[in-house]
Amino acid sequence: MKVHTQLKNFTILAIISCITSCGGSGDSSKKPVATNDTVIDDKIIGEPVAIIYANAQTSDTNQCHASSVDNDVLMFSEISEQAGLNFSHSMPNGDGILGMSGGVAAGDFNSDGWPDLYAIGGEGQENLLLINQQDGSFKDDANFANVDLLNRGSGPSFADINGDGLLDLFVGSVGGAKPRLFINTGNEKFSDITEQSGLNLPTNNFSATWADYDKDNDLDLFITHYDDGTFEHYPYFWRNNGDLTFTDVSLAAGIDKLSIRDRTFTPNFADINNDSWQDLLLVTDNNLTKVFLNNQDGTFKDFTNTDVITDNAGMGSAIGDYDNDGDLDWFVSAISFKDGVKHFGWLTPGNRFYQNQGDGTFIDKTDETGVRHGYWGWGSCFSDFNNDGHLDIFHVNGMEGEGIEPMFKDDPSRLFMANGDGTFTESALAAGIDDKAMGRGLVCFDYDKDGDQDLYIANHNQPPKLFCNQGTNNNFINIRLVEKTTNTQAIGARIYVKTEASRQMRELRTGNNFVSQNPVEAHFGLNTETSIEYVRIIWPDGKETKITDVSSNQFLIIERI
Repeated sequence: MKVHTQLKNFTILAIISCITSCGGSGDSSKKPVATNDTVIDDKIIGEPVAIIYANAQTSDTNQCHASSVDNDVLMFSEISEQAGLNFSHSMPNGDGILGMSGGVAAGDFNSDGWPDLYAIGGEGQENLLLINQQDGSFKDDANFANVDLLNRGSGPSFADINGDGLLDLFVGSVGGAKPRLFINTGNEKFSDITEQSGLNLPTNNFSATWADYDKDNDLDLFITHYDDGTFEHYPYFWRNNGDLTFTDVSLAAGIDKLSIRDRTFTPNFADINNDSWQDLLLVTDNNLTKVFLNNQDGTFKDFTNTDVITDNAGMGSAIGDYDNDGDLDWFVSAISFKDGVKHFGWLTPGNRFYQNQGDGTFIDKTDETGVRHGYWGWGSCFSDFNNDGHLDIFHVNGMEGEGIEPMFKDDPSRLFMANGDGTFTESALAAGIDDKAMGRGLVCFDYDKDGDQDLYIANHNQPPKLFCNQGTNNNFINIRLVEKTTNTQAIGARIYVKTEASRQMRELRTGNNFVSQNPVEAHFGLNTETSIEYVRIIWPDGKETKITDVSSNQFLIIERI
């Protein structure tokens, strides 16, 4: 059996192969053991897979995990300098559109099993490729990798565009800078293929995301532009031709010019109507946020209900199943004033929370959930920070420049912790996050692989911040998939985890938080559950794998074979 490139630096702890008719053994004592031997396990139904098991790192081997924790207390510590993040985004003359740029992408570009970062530097700082040193710190190696750009960059994104198992890199741009597309050539190096790729893009290219919208097993690209120009055509949608070139299909897909001036900020592909095809949620400023359903023929239908989708100053986007009912809900970060519309003219203030009804329609649950007030919001994410089985929300804030009110120059990041009943409580300070920087991009990820979700904040014209989660006593499972097609990260797959007490779902997406990207993996908090009844995977082609009797507190890489 040939193990995929993405698994090359791991020890194979178990090889699991079974035909569809196999059933579970019912023997809970028969679990894969940590050896180099091949273990044949009969607890699989469906598509055959190879599985790598890895335990979480302990407090002795990472940067901040507490050696003794209180199950009821979530606490973060800010460890940017200790982690080697001794640089600053630099855009000294950045106002208006330039003042909204920057960002960071997260992904395991060197296939060592640990998430790395690509951080935008701005005009005065070269972009950085921050390699995870597996000890709680990062080391920049952008020069060696040929990606140390010095430009007005924005919204980088990792994705495997040619199916070789290596993450490639798109780097957006603002203010006249050119966007770049890099192919990962292995050995921790990239090659610039922008010219031959066919990507002919306008001045501003804020954020990007990838998905296999047409089910041809390669990843297509969507780019937002936020521009004051009045161009006849905005090239949003780029189909992957399978040969490292792309074709603008915006007109053909039905997503062309959305307004006189382009105000698009944050794109996300997600299957919102549960038909296994990737739809598009497009957060846009000036009351122009859109919902597009995939027609399954290469085109999309505008499905926006303007009576519900009312974020007039939408910026960041978080997508996840917050109520554990099997469909994807949507949080949009925006601008809010406590004294409402009167203070900010025609803008309706605040964030929005859209609850999915299972068919792609949403209802507004903003006030019921308690997440409206967020100041000047940008990057946002859903993540279970205390591993209690309920997704929480984090988003960054900040804005400065001519005509911007002083309150937004030091407004705090927001941490909305789920109460388990569909409501949230703002808890940033209580959890040790006292952050009033100029937040733009955001990564929510387990950077030190200790079983809890940490926060990397990409600030504008300021140093980044890394908030390390000290952990709770709750349990977790973290899952990455490797697909046998050229869609190697199984983008669009769904993973279900069932315990005695709960059933949760995650969809694998390259995603976009606003000029930023989480790694493509599924993290599940399990509360006090120690045993998982099953992990069920629906692969991008609709075929399924079901793995029964899985222990908690592990990192799993599951490769379809």
